[in-house]
Amino acid sequence: MDDKLAWQMVRVSFRTAGELQDLLGLLKENCSAEQYQNYAGRIAQAVDAVNDALLNTAIAAHPELAARIEADLGKFGRIR
Repeated sequence: MDDKLAWQMVRVSFRTAGELQDLLGLLKENCSAEQYQNYAGRIAQAVDAVNDALLNTAIAAHPELAARIEADLGKFGRIR
């Protein structure tokens, strides 16, 4: 894969994790504590799976992306 595709994988990974974090907030506000804990555990598994499938794979193929990720997070607070 080329570096542009790898960067797209990074972006999708971060975007997906962000949306799942947003969902956790809604679940915490609108579900019982027991329901929330069940969802939180499953969402954590989903984020881990996405990171393993996309983020880790992209960085393994293009290690220089790790520095780009850190730079974007430091400069913008997010991946651009």
